[in-house]
Amino acid sequence: PSTEIEPHSLSVLMPTTTKQLPSPGSVILQQDQSRQAYYIQFDYLDNNLAEAKAALDIYADNIVAGTVGGEETFYLMIDEDFPKLDEVNEKISMAEKKLGIKISIWDIARDMVKYGDAFREVVIEEIDGELWVTKLKPLEPGQIYANVDSRGVFLDKKLPYFQLVPGAKEPIKFDWWRIMHCKYGTAPYGYKYSLFYGAPLRAGRHLVWVDEALVLARLSRAWQRNAYLIDTGRLSPDEAISFVEKFMEKLKTKQVISNTTTGQTVLLDAPLLPDEDIGIPVGEGAKADIKQLTGDSNVTNIRDVEYLREKFITGISLPKAYLSLEADTRAKATLDRIDAQFARQIRRRQQALIEGLTKLYKIMFTLAGFDAESFEWSIEFPELVAEDETAKWELMQIKANVAKTLAVDVGLLNDYYIYKEILGLDDTDIREYGLQPSETVPQINITKEMLTDPELLVLIDDLKDIFNFRLEAKKRKKGKVKIC
Repeated sequence: PSTEIEPHSLSVLMPTTTKQLPSPGSVILQQDQSRQAYYIQFDYLDNNLAEAKAALDIYADNIVAGTVGGEETFYLMIDEDFPKLDEVNEKISMAEKKLGIKISIWDIARDMVKYGDAFREVVIEEIDGELWVTKLKPLEPGQIYANVDSRGVFLDKKLPYFQLVPGAKEPIKFDWWRIMHCKYGTAPYGYKYSLFYGAPLRAGRHLVWVDEALVLARLSRAWQRNAYLIDTGRLSPDEAISFVEKFMEKLKTKQVISNTTTGQTVLLDAPLLPDEDIGIPVGEGAKADIKQLTGDSNVTNIRDVEYLREKFITGISLPKAYLSLEADTRAKATLDRIDAQFARQIRRRQQALIEGLTKLYKIMFTLAGFDAESFEWSIEFPELVAEDETAKWELMQIKANVAKTLAVDVGLLNDYYIYKEILGLDDTDIREYGLQPSETVPQINITKEMLTDPELLVLIDDLKDIFNFRLEAKKRKKGKVKIC
């Protein structure tokens, strides 16, 4: 049997408190109305725009599992000298299995990318005399409020969040340990860092509207119609109209269908729709005829749709290659270049998830009987496997650009010179990355004034970012072993 409880053992992690929870009618709630509106619009794009849904899925896939061929999900690393390594590995592995965090992390990542906020209620239950985190209940982000003042400072750290359920008279208060909030940025909420915030939201809404208009235009303006000029002789106007209606009725087509109940074939009249063919009465002496009315010849022009799609995709920083919207964009040479920019977006969101998971794992460690502050540990997400190839590509381009600027042979600029003089790495970092310092350094003097080419500066920044991320990851993992 299991019973949800409030564990007293977590008091060792409890922060200090300051003030009391504000009432639902406070200024804090009034300031949050725009945030709720944004969440609704983010849902609108996810539900109505195929590009938005695909983008969220792609981001979540890459955040959690890296690129194809990498790890499947995040993992825990612990100090290899920790004396209870086997015990902590066993208990945390069991806790992860009961919670299913390795499976649910994809949904958390997707919510965080979409809303900028991912709120989960931590449920702790007693099972056979032991305390376990058993559930992470999804919470509607528009119903969750941070207990902060106008500057964003938490008023009560013991009760940092509360929930306003529609129809409820009182807010539901959450203890500090009960809410796992994954977000990017330092503000109380992360909605301004949603993938859709700002320009993408506007372009996405317009894209949905134009898409609807495109379908309506095809249904109403693209038809090719026939205009029947029907000789009505000397009939009066009313008689002529009645005669034309009877004539058009005779043009009904026969449709053969199969009766699913009896198995017999049935002939049904399928009348022409009023907006398909037109009957026009003409007077005595006029020539009866049939004319063809062509549909809107401009209906195939969808440049406005393509324009808005490009604006939307540019705004969400997702390479078109990942949506297969360009010819030959799955080629490796293309993806190596664009991965450098996309990887930054992925890593930032991985760090935001790590902050939320760190709080969760501290709780899991404490319930398992371990002091999370007494040993070194870290949460690691898979790296994008294209980064090493991207680094080589960036290095080659930098060498070519510098050689062009200085009019020297590319061969003179060995890798070590680029690492040392341009990227600013020391010998320790170069070895840490898995590179061997060169014994020979070319006698070339490159000043900062020479490195002014915008394309070269972008390449240098990209390569620095790749190296720094990989070096930081290696330093975090140094002296630790992978568990769970």
